[in-house]
Amino acid sequence: MRIVGRSLAPCLGISGAVNAAGLLAERADKEAFTGDVMAWVTSRISSAQLVVADLSRAKPNVYLEVGYAWAVGIPTVLVIAKAEKPQFNLQGHTHIKYTSIKDLEQKLTAKLRALVRGGTVPPEGG
Repeated sequence: MRIVGRSLAPCLGISGAVNAAGLLAERADKEAFTGDVMAWVTSRISSAQLVVADLSRAKPNVYLEVGYAWAVGIPTVLVIAKAEKPQFNLQGHTHIKYTSIKDLEQKLTAKLRALVRGGTVPPEGG
């Protein structure tokens, strides 16, 4: 499981939801590695079971990473703060709107558990 997005507070909600669904979260800013960051990021996305991306604040790197995940066939779950709107190219895609970190964690936990139950995402170690 890879988390895309750099804002700390939503990442806490995402990590909690990922763990509650029995998956393992990974964030580039929490990992130790050397070399080119994008090479590491694309390598990790390519091997992920799923990518959760926070589209809040319209960060170009997040949109790039979502596009890369789609290009290599990795399922994505998109989340965004309720007060915001995704950029044009992603407006037609399903995304979870959240009002608080707790709201994000609850909604994302339900979505991830459903994906695991439905077999879209295998449980960690499964």
